[in-house]
Amino acid sequence: MIAIPGILGEIVEKRLVRIEEAKKNRSFDEVRTIAEHSRNPMSLQRAIGARSGVSLIAEMKRSSPSAGALDPHLDPANRAGLYCDAGATAISVLTEQDYFSGSIDDLAAVSVIARGSRVPVLRKDFIVDTYQVYEARAAGADCILLIIAILDPEKYADLFTLSTSMGMDVLVEVFDEAELESAMKVEPRIVGINNRNLKTLDTSLSVFEGLAPKIPADRIRVAESGMKTAADVERMGHAGANAVLVGESLMKAGSDIRKLATAMATVEVG
Repeated sequence: MIAIPGILGEIVEKRLVRIEEAKKNRSFDEVRTIAEHSRNPMSLQRAIGARSGVSLIAEMKRSSPSAGALDPHLDPANRAGLYCDAGATAISVLTEQDYFSGSIDDLAAVSVIARGSRVPVLRKDFIVDTYQVYEARAAGADCILLIIAILDPEKYADLFTLSTSMGMDVLVEVFDEAELESAMKVEPRIVGINNRNLKTLDTSLSVFEGLAPKIPADRIRVAESGMKTAADVERMGHAGANAVLVGESLMKAGSDIRKLATAMATVEVG
């Protein structure tokens, strides 16, 4: 395991403990068997490619280290239906327990609703173990997130290969040019640029604007974090984003959630 500074390192350390606890509740072999016999996942690549505008990957989470409590009483199935109705191309579900108050059960509940609307579901987590990949597929995930900042090259390649061998897409997340260089060694089709520095939690949309031109034009570019309005989504589209991943602003929207999600999901960039 590589050395990871700051709160990101704390999250990963706690995640490793939770993974071992999960293995005691459901064995590796049991989870792998369920995953291998699950129905085929849907393609996030094709879902984004089928949209003429900037695709919205709408995220749900109960809390975060940067924003604190967002929706402690979140109903994942209900929120999934809302996102689907608003036109989201995909749904991201935070499944980390200690810092985001999520669970793999949230993902399973969302998957049931989203599949009915042919909307792919992304497992958003700090994935560092093959158990988590099988667990994601067993719960109905169509795609997983791999964060370059927490993975050494060998582990990254292994997790990427396992995921794609099961038919799942992989959203590979980077923050700077060095991480992008590492990410591209396995030829990912979907590359996310996180506008939030996971080590400091500072956010700037200029991160995507500076790094996106360095991603090959034939890859799907996803802008992550920091978008509060449809105008921000449009800005990312003009900077080269094929899709945006938005969580915090949607979770804070309250009664305006449907209006904001619809506005973000219908952005066209000429």
